[in-house]
Amino acid sequence: MQIISKSIHVINYNEELVSSRVIPDSFDAYVMQLIRHINSNTFVRNYKARSQATQIIINAKEIYRKVIGEDSEIEHSIIQGYFDDNADRLMRKEIEAQRKIARLNRNIQKGSLLQSLIYNSETEEYVFLLAKVEHGGFVDETDFNFKTGFSSDKKDIWKSCLLYFDDVTELNINNAKVYSNTVAKYWSNDFLELDEMITDETNTLQAFKAIDETLARNVKKVAPKDYMVIRHSVIAYFKGNEHLDYNSMVEGILGTYQPTDLSNDELLNLKDKLTALPEKRKFDSQFNSVPSVIDPKVKKIYKVNNGIEIKITDSIEDIEHAIKSVEDQDGNRYLKIKTNNDETFDFFK
Repeated sequence: MQIISKSIHVINYNEELVSSRVIPDSFDAYVMQLIRHINSNTFVRNYKARSQATQIIINAKEIYRKVIGEDSEIEHSIIQGYFDDNADRLMRKEIEAQRKIARLNRNIQKGSLLQSLIYNSETEEYVFLLAKVEHGGFVDETDFNFKTGFSSDKKDIWKSCLLYFDDVTELNINNAKVYSNTVAKYWSNDFLELDEMITDETNTLQAFKAIDETLARNVKKVAPKDYMVIRHSVIAYFKGNEHLDYNSMVEGILGTYQPTDLSNDELLNLKDKLTALPEKRKFDSQFNSVPSVIDPKVKKIYKVNNGIEIKITDSIEDIEHAIKSVEDQDGNRYLKIKTNNDETFDFFK
C-alpha cells in the first residue's frame, strides 16, 4: 500500500478548536496496521454513500483530483484545505452530539482525526481513510524525550471509515466500511452521511431468526430444557444490550453453560453452528439491537391441559427455576410456576 496524502487534526469540541498537527514518523506504519485491522475485523459494517454530493465525499474526490488527477500540480495548501474542512465538520458534529448526550452524563471521546488517500497495489484501487483515534504524547523509554505518536493497541481505534473509489474515471464513491466502538450514530449518519447496507432492524430480526431456527433444529427435541434456557438467555441478551456484539453474545451464553441434557460435544457443535450464522445467513456481527422487532418471535404458547395454556411473552430470568415440572408418587404430573402476583396466587389457593 502507498500512502499518497495525509493529515492529522486534534479535535477539541469543548474549546471548539481544531488543530492541525505535524505528522510523526509513526504515521505510515500506524495507518497500514489500521487498514489491516479494518479489513479483517468482523465488527466492521458495510455502508453506502447517501449521495455523491455530501461534504466528505466531495472533499475526498477533490483531494484525489488535486494529488493524482488532472489538477495534480496544485499547491499543498489547497489540498490541506480539504482535510481541514473535514476536520471542522467533525468538530461541529461532535459539538451537536455532545449536547444531546450531556444530560446522560456521557462524553464524546476526545482524540484526533486521521485522514489519508491510499493506493492499494494488490487490488489496484484507491481508498480514502478517516479514523478517530487516541493521539497523544508519551515518553520514549530509549532517550526519555517527550514525543507524539500513536498507540498500536486496537482499543484506541475508536471510529474509522474506508471510502472506496469505485471508478476513478467518474470518481464515484459508493461503498464504505465503517467501524465504531459505540452505539452513537453521529460518526456514520451525521459526519460521514452514509447509510447502512443492512439496517439495525434487519440485523436484529435476521440474527434472532437464525439463532431460533438453529436451536429448534438442533436442541429442541433432544434437550428441551437446554433449549428453553438457552433461548431465553438469547432473548435476554437481545433485550438487555443496546449494542450487540454477536460473537461475545455466543461466548457469554454458551462459554460457561452447564447443560442438563446436551453432551459436551453437542454443546460445542451448537456453538460452532451459531458462530457461523452471520456469514451463512448474511447479517452483521455487530449492530444496535432493536428488541421490538423480535417481540412476535419471542412469544411461546405451551398446552398444559384441556382449556389451560401457558403463554410466555418475554425473556424470563432463570427460567429453569421459574417453571418446573414435578411428578408425584401416583404418576400425576404438574407444573410448578413461581409467581410474584399476589392476586393470581390467592386465586389458586
